Amino acid sequence: MGTFRRWQEPAGKPLGLGANTRDIGLENLYTEHRRVLIDAAQGVLSCRARAEDVVHDAFLKLWESGDRHAIEDPLRYLFRMVRNLSIDRLRRQSLEGRYSADDELLDELPAPQSGPEQRAIGQLEWQRLQYALGELPERTRTVFTMSQLEGYSQREVATYLSASPTLVHFLLRDALSHCRSRLDAEAA
Repeated sequence: MGTFRRWQEPAGKPLGLGANTRDIGLENLYTEHRRVLIDAAQGVLSCRARAEDVVHDAFLKLWESGDRHAIEDPLRYLFRMVRNLSIDRLRRQSLEGRYSADDELLDELPAPQSGPEQRAIGQLEWQRLQYALGELPERTRTVFTMSQLEGYSQREVATYLSASPTLVHFLLRDALSHCRSRLDAEAA
């Protein structure tokens, strides 16, 4: 482990130095304790490269904070930042791992085949959707068609209709609700 030292002004006051003195002190702090900080982050992350990224990010955050905060013990503060950022990075990796599929597994899946039966069902559902849309007021139908079938954003639809984005949102909600209820009722 490295040696730890308090980084304070001579009178023992919290760090509140001029910009040059503060920057030099932070550089010294970083160069002297970088390896220990990386080791601490690696203990959480189990990856040296990610640990180096976390230490770098923590140092940059401390550097960019400027003199906004009077820090009594910058090294302790930096260790806490590294620990917290390491835990955040680990949580993010876990979440990404849960929701991302392995590309190799996706390549092995067979492409969906659409046989005559699937095509007939799709055509029937399309006809039912068109009938449900026909029951809607013209403006609501336009909002649904533009946003859901033609790929326009709600903001673009609002501009086209000279309406507020909020109104477009509510019209789309009503259209989706109507279509769902009609399609679900006919499917049952």
